[in-house]
Amino acid sequence: MSKEKLRESLVMAVIAAGFIIVLFLIFKIKAYGMLDSSAMSDEEISVLKNSIHTTLVWGGLIIGGLMGAIVQRSKFCIAAACHARITIGDLFQTRSYAMALFVAILGTQILYKTGEVDIQYSMYVSSPFTWLSYIIGGFTFGVGIVYAGGCASRILVRAAEGDLGSLASVMAFILASGATLWGITAKIRVDYFNAFTLDLQSQYLPEIFSPIPWWVILLTLEILLVLFMLKAPKESEWWGFQWPLTGIAIGLTIVLAWWLNGSAHKVLPLIDSFSFSGPDDAALLQKWRPKSLTFALADAQSFRYIILWTGETINFAIATVFGVLAGSFLAARISGTFNWVAPPLQQFQFNLVGGLLMGFGAVLALGCNIGQGLSGISTMSLGSIVTMSCIALGAMSGAKFMLWNIMRE
Repeated sequence: MSKEKLRESLVMAVIAAGFIIVLFLIFKIKAYGMLDSSAMSDEEISVLKNSIHTTLVWGGLIIGGLMGAIVQRSKFCIAAACHARITIGDLFQTRSYAMALFVAILGTQILYKTGEVDIQYSMYVSSPFTWLSYIIGGFTFGVGIVYAGGCASRILVRAAEGDLGSLASVMAFILASGATLWGITAKIRVDYFNAFTLDLQSQYLPEIFSPIPWWVILLTLEILLVLFMLKAPKESEWWGFQWPLTGIAIGLTIVLAWWLNGSAHKVLPLIDSFSFSGPDDAALLQKWRPKSLTFALADAQSFRYIILWTGETINFAIATVFGVLAGSFLAARISGTFNWVAPPLQQFQFNLVGGLLMGFGAVLALGCNIGQGLSGISTMSLGSIVTMSCIALGAMSGAKFMLWNIMRE
């Protein structure tokens, strides 16, 4: 076996071990729900809650690491997918994203219908339908990922690989997302964009189209994704092992993240009935709401955690960001692909502008191509579908504009 194949095999073995460890952590949390908390003291219950929190943090670190390692080795990126659509007309990465969606939707809906995760409490289903924010935010984010040279997860991975241009994109993304969450541009988001809403009790597609059985809607979405994947030309890079397996692996990280967080949300009222009256308790939702992978809020929270460590607490979302950085760095080092790279000055300018657009757009739209795209659509949320459609439109428009500008020059 050659040295390169040995390195690749080692990375794959680490990824497989990561999936197994996450499953162990999920069943560890589920086991807490079987304990008789009525016989426990307040101190014992507090220790148990802290243990669940710690388990979630470790789970976020490992799931983020899995995402980072998979993206690092596969070069998976929705921005590259849109570039390929415009430049070479091949949709192999887009079909890999479709495979990730297929796995994420199917897995998440199975978890929901079997009572493992109540996605009705997730922000994608329960948030107001802020249609203007979805459209403008999604389109802005889509344009941004083209200029930044990668989507929300990809710029983190490239920064961990030694790409200084992507590091500039990450820092600009953090600056813009933090400002739009808590700072100078937050007022614009709240007072103007979020004022445009539709009166929907839930964004869950089977509830919006209630006369149609939920399984029909699920089956329709899955069939459309399968047909899109099967439509790939024979000469496409899609036909092989790399891109289908990449999509499956990324889809599984979304499902496992839902399962891990959903288990904690379900178990906590059972072990601490005094503090939490039920799964819809405001205190429970504030900290333990079911969630999956997203980077719009997580990146900004991670930076705030670093600079305000004494006044902050690490959570699942922050842990996933650290996990992506660690996982992609380790994968790059093991595979021998880590390399410090400083792009030309003009590319730095693109990185900064792209990162700023991404940060503002992602927060405005309540998520990125991972958050609203994979995690959100896996809940069959209407807002997530609208947002991801606008992200794709913005990315293709940005790619066309950049290509036109290059041809003009």
